[in-house]
Amino acid sequence: MSFHAKDSDRRKAPADVEVPEGAVRIVESHHAAEFTMTMDAWPFHKIVWVAMGSGRLEYKGGRRELQQGDFVLLPAHWAHRFVDNPREPLTLVLFCICTRFIESKVNPERAEIWAMIAKEAWVGQPLRARTAFHHSALLERFRRALREQGNRALGWKTALRGVADAILIRFARQHLACKMIDSGTKSRESVQGAIEHIDSHPHEPQRIADMADKCQLSERRFTQLFKQETGTTFSAYLNRRRIQYACERLRETGHILYACHESGFNDPAYFYRVFKKQTGRTPGAYLRDLP
Repeated sequence: MSFHAKDSDRRKAPADVEVPEGAVRIVESHHAAEFTMTMDAWPFHKIVWVAMGSGRLEYKGGRRELQQGDFVLLPAHWAHRFVDNPREPLTLVLFCICTRFIESKVNPERAEIWAMIAKEAWVGQPLRARTAFHHSALLERFRRALREQGNRALGWKTALRGVADAILIRFARQHLACKMIDSGTKSRESVQGAIEHIDSHPHEPQRIADMADKCQLSERRFTQLFKQETGTTFSAYLNRRRIQYACERLRETGHILYACHESGFNDPAYFYRVFKKQTGRTPGAYLRDLP
């Protein structure tokens, strides 16, 4: 998805944004070099991704420098303004969230999550994803929201709310930090993030090329670091996690073919071979041996 807006599409002043009651909306704001805005407050929350450019965020009592890749949390009624570097005007992607969307009487769990992330130390603070992998995961959610709102296919408003929830959860689970770590450690931590993702989603399609891309590493470097972290290859680790998940599904359902597909194997014959290699038993024998 490109953010290279034509000159005619670049804004010289903030857009007028309306967020329906209890809803969320996403806005792209491509700034011209002469973009200006006054200090003001808005009646909705904003999670801002600095997609391109540089500048600063000014608010009562302070200011923060902004760079490409930063995320900023701006609560409703919190006065602020963006000031662009005219040599590198900002492109901002703003997730706008109605205050009612996170009210406790509407969704108590969502309100609790918001309370966790809207703490004073984070408000207005440029935040960075903990690793390149987590950064890529956040960007995909912003981009999905842009696609949903842009296409306006059946259910897009519900889908948009779902993306908002996913972003709030990712913030709350502390995949963000206020400072980036050194580049050598960053690569290793990115691979650790990929491993965490496999552990949590073994049933989903997983490709080395995609993982390496999300970690901003070459496939060769990703493979090298992955083996250093796990002691095994990508495919062997993935199969091990999938078989562990298949065992859980077998214990819960007693259905071999269902467990095969649920754990990410499309070929039952291959599933049987990997299962026996990992456990020393066939899926049927595993079921028979359950207490």
